[in-house]
Amino acid sequence: MAVPRVFVSSTCYDLKYIRENIRYFINNMGFESILSEDGDVFYAPDQHTHDACLTEVQNCQMFVLIIGGRYGGSYKQEDKSITNKEYEEAIKNKIPVFALVEKNVWSDHFVYQKNRKNKNAESIIYPNADNVKIFDFIDEVRKSENNNAIYAFGDFKDIEQYLKKQWAGLLYNFLVNSIETKKVKDLFEEIHSATEKIEYYTKQVALNVGDVHTNILIKCYDIMLGSGVVQSLKGYWGIELSPQIVIGEESIDVLCNNNIKIDSSEGDSITLSGPPYVCSKIRYESLKRQYKELRNTLLKLLSEEKISAEDFKNVK
Repeated sequence: MAVPRVFVSSTCYDLKYIRENIRYFINNMGFESILSEDGDVFYAPDQHTHDACLTEVQNCQMFVLIIGGRYGGSYKQEDKSITNKEYEEAIKNKIPVFALVEKNVWSDHFVYQKNRKNKNAESIIYPNADNVKIFDFIDEVRKSENNNAIYAFGDFKDIEQYLKKQWAGLLYNFLVNSIETKKVKDLFEEIHSATEKIEYYTKQVALNVGDVHTNILIKCYDIMLGSGVVQSLKGYWGIELSPQIVIGEESIDVLCNNNIKIDSSEGDSITLSGPPYVCSKIRYESLKRQYKELRNTLLKLLSEEKISAEDFKNVK
């Protein structure tokens, strides 16, 4: 059974006891905890260990960020810490982030905010933080456009209670959204059904009160709706077809102004857009055959109704 993987990111030294407890808590919840110091991260031989951690973040479904008083090691000698880069990776991949900050560090952060513009700001000593970059990191989290909640904790019990509530809310939100999604889906199905009925009634009215040419045009469109070549030409090459166009152009090559290019690849390949319209020989032969069959079917219908192709071109 697949279970959610939870990446725990924090400075390793001052929060070791917290990380050990949170690992036990996550596993006890039935989830899989991912902590770098416990060997949970795969360090590929061709990757820097820091990049391996970022790769592991991408494979997780939740991200727990714990900010303490130690800034931690820098990411590959860059200006930001490894923890900071792991957080940014989670945000980039739209992974839910649950951010927690030690209460003492949170308090020092407000002191920093009040004094950062003072002339002697650099000389201020913050007893609970070894680097003011921690406060910039906190600001980065709380000023994010979304997923920017931060919870100040005193001990592990605070963390446990917070995560339990947040994960329960996450589950509730998922269930409610699933119900709403079903309601929207049901509504679209009702609209689709109503649209089909309207199209059917409109067609019946046209068949009963319209002229002969209009009735034939409706029958031609019915035939084209079930044709694979019509869908392929529109979906891949953006070519819109009408009964008059199909009747008027005797082959798919003429239709495409002889701009079909056969590539050398094997299989049933076809590229988007054009001209030139590129496809494999197998796909070209298939489209050519389908187009010919469609055109012959429309011509047969006109013949049965004793309508010439020339006259049919002017039908609107």
